[in-house]
Amino acid sequence: MAAATSTKAKAAETNATEATMKVAEDFTSAAQDQFQKMTEMFAGNNEEFRAQAETLTEEMRTRVEKTQKQFADTNAELVEAARAEIADAVQFTNDLTSAKTFADALTVQQNYWTSLFQNRIERAQDMTQNSVEVARESLTPMNTSFGNMFDQSKMFGAFFPSKA
Repeated sequence: MAAATSTKAKAAETNATEATMKVAEDFTSAAQDQFQKMTEMFAGNNEEFRAQAETLTEEMRTRVEKTQKQFADTNAELVEAARAEIADAVQFTNDLTSAKTFADALTVQQNYWTSLFQNRIERAQDMTQNSVEVARESLTPMNTSFGNMFDQSKMFGAFFPSKA
């Protein structure tokens, strides 16, 4: 009877060992499957993330180049305006020195200052309009948002599948 009990004990021990090994094998297999899914998910998302980042970078580069061009154009207009004002000032000085009477001198001054203020008002209006256009173009929302790049449901949906 002792032999039968020890045989049963050994059989139970063997069954327990086999069950433990089976659980360990199942756990290892599940862990390997999850690891494989995780690496595939990150590799796929990495490529998608890179493509979206490139699109976003290109869009930002285009905006910066447009803004840069508009600033260069505005700068050129300001330089041209300064040249025109200098030429007008030289002409004003010449006209003032050639004035015969005090009334002629006052007329020359009045014409010069009126023209100068009108030109500056026109330039200020043009610059304001250009500034509004630049601000509108550079501050409009981008077509590609950062939120799409970090969509957690797509990233972890395969790794942690929901049973809904």
